[in-house]
Amino acid sequence: MRRFLLPVAMGLLLAGCSTPEAEVQPSSNVEAEGVVESDTLPAEANTTDVHFVAMMVPHHEQAIEMSDILLASDVQDEAVRDLAQRIRDGQARENEIMEQWGTEWGQDQAMELHSHHIANGMVNPTVMQNYSELRGEELRVRFLELMHYHHAEVIAMTQDEVDNGGYEPLIELGAEMIEVQTAEMAEMEDLLGFVPNPQ
Repeated sequence: MRRFLLPVAMGLLLAGCSTPEAEVQPSSNVEAEGVVESDTLPAEANTTDVHFVAMMVPHHEQAIEMSDILLASDVQDEAVRDLAQRIRDGQARENEIMEQWGTEWGQDQAMELHSHHIANGMVNPTVMQNYSELRGEELRVRFLELMHYHHAEVIAMTQDEVDNGGYEPLIELGAEMIEVQTAEMAEMEDLLGFVPNPQ
């Protein structure tokens, strides 16, 4: 039976905010906690892979929720709506893949544990509630600002998977995420007319 250490985000829910609105904990600060046993983890997969999958799924879920709010709103900007739809569809597809791997690897416990963390550019519930109540141009701008930050802060964690992961299909997916999200950030900057800086 294979044993490996699973990195777990310590104290993420209590982490200080890098901005007054977003709670973030860099992935490099994650500490190992506990041991997870699995006979179904691929031989080449490592702790970086498991941590990345467990952390990225809730991160994507929030991006999907943010996109759904925009798409259900009165925002008429077709370019922004198209961007939100692409983010929603792309990250839903990626989550389906990662959730399947998490289940196949016997990591349901890890997936559940990380599902409650707020990290790597995710916004806290208060910010999400305030965002959901916006309308029109305020919502349009806030979507682009928050999603830009959401993308930017998670790219470092994704690069860590590309550099240090062991499971090649996940490494390839991570590289694709970086390429897509970097391009989307440039698109957001064009739509805003400036580079957002929530700090």
